[in-house]
Amino acid sequence: MCKVKRCGVSLFVGILGMLMASSCLATEEIEVVKHDGAVEVIEQDKPLGSATSKRLPNMRYTFRTGATGRAVVRVGEYGIIVVEKNSTVEVDRSSDAAHVFRQVTGMIFYAMNKIRGSAHPISVKTKTAVLGIRGTRFVVVEEADRKEISMRKGAVAVTNPDTEFEIHRKLVENEFSEFKKEARDSIAREKLEFEAYKANSDREFVEFKREFTLGADRMVSFDGRRVTESVLSQRSKQEIESMESYAAEWLKEVRD
Repeated sequence: MCKVKRCGVSLFVGILGMLMASSCLATEEIEVVKHDGAVEVIEQDKPLGSATSKRLPNMRYTFRTGATGRAVVRVGEYGIIVVEKNSTVEVDRSSDAAHVFRQVTGMIFYAMNKIRGSAHPISVKTKTAVLGIRGTRFVVVEEADRKEISMRKGAVAVTNPDTEFEIHRKLVENEFSEFKKEARDSIAREKLEFEAYKANSDREFVEFKREFTLGADRMVSFDGRRVTESVLSQRSKQEIESMESYAAEWLKEVRD
């Protein structure tokens, strides 16, 4: 009886261990969990064809959408991304040290988990800057006539690896017109907040830095090395809300 019992316990523990190992591996894999329209997946440099909802092992993948394409991609334990139409992003999980998103073009929504002790930092690279992530939600637009970062929550560190940014805060009057849209319930409170906001903005109108931090409900647009920072625009808010709605089921799993 004892031998049978010990054998049964050993078998149970062994099966449990395999299940746990399988679960851990699953969380490390990349998975297209939702897609519509034309979505192409490229493994390393080999096209895999249209996106399918299956787990992909840790390698380097490129996700490319067409004019009607859209996709939600779960990236292991790191969170999810939403790839909007006419967008291309490379997800590099080919080594333990590589946890990089290289956004080539288009609009991508990133919802990343807070970094745990054993996890490597995550970065997003564009032609314009490198973003260091510590658990946040934001959108990056990389198009010929529009280069922006829009923050929903959390913060990112934005770095120019080649030179300093010339950081401009938008003219206070223009920026405050956006600010007022969020608080119309009290004219007196708006005036007080405006004076405090104006004083702070006037002190920090122009800065020259290689790196800066962008926080929640803020956005920046790039024109070469010139950076214009402002409150989150209505256009950006609507775009973010659309992508959050599209990925709502998987956003519940994000620990940001």
